[in-house]
Amino acid sequence: MECALKPYGEFGFLAQRLSERDRLTVLAAARVELPPGCLESIAGFDSVLFVFAKPTPAKVLELWLRRAEIDVVESVSKKSVLEVPVTYDGADLEFVAGHTGLTVSAIIKLHSAPVYTVRMMGFTPGFPYLDGLDERLQIPRKASPRIRIDPGSVAIGGPHAGIYSVASPGGWHLLGCTELRLFNSEAAREQKWDFEKVFLLEPGDRLRFKPIDHAH
Repeated sequence: MECALKPYGEFGFLAQRLSERDRLTVLAAARVELPPGCLESIAGFDSVLFVFAKPTPAKVLELWLRRAEIDVVESVSKKSVLEVPVTYDGADLEFVAGHTGLTVSAIIKLHSAPVYTVRMMGFTPGFPYLDGLDERLQIPRKASPRIRIDPGSVAIGGPHAGIYSVASPGGWHLLGCTELRLFNSEAAREQKWDFEKVFLLEPGDRLRFKPIDHAH
């Protein structure tokens, strides 16, 4: 595995310039067992941040990275594709149509055609940045973000698609909504919480949007 380790604050290291396969391998291995003395790992676009409880030699992380098993990420990649039902009634459909020169029906078709991959999670708990958005739908984010976007809102912004996981401000263009729950705040309050109970998605997961009628 090739990567560069950069000190990050007093207690952290940033493993950067990771290939996508290596990044997913590292994240999958961290889900099984963190490096000795490590409190948490945080996924970036092409990096993973490791935060330790106290100053730690880089050698500890280097040894752990060498032991990260490739079959861990392969088991993740074999997961089935999650189907996300979407009602395409978003407030920005007409704007996206005007910006791209596409019809609303063409936008829905292009948006729901790909199998997306969760690249990373942020900026709110459970929000997935999705790779796979058709280039014709890759438009700049809104100049003025909305003050509030409801959870379940399906949106696009720049090169990514996404789903808002909690009510929050946001500058992505709203195409529709889903009733799937991406973040379980009640489960997150448990003293020993289970990642899969708290979050619907994790990096490396794959999904496809399925258009549904308003009546459904």
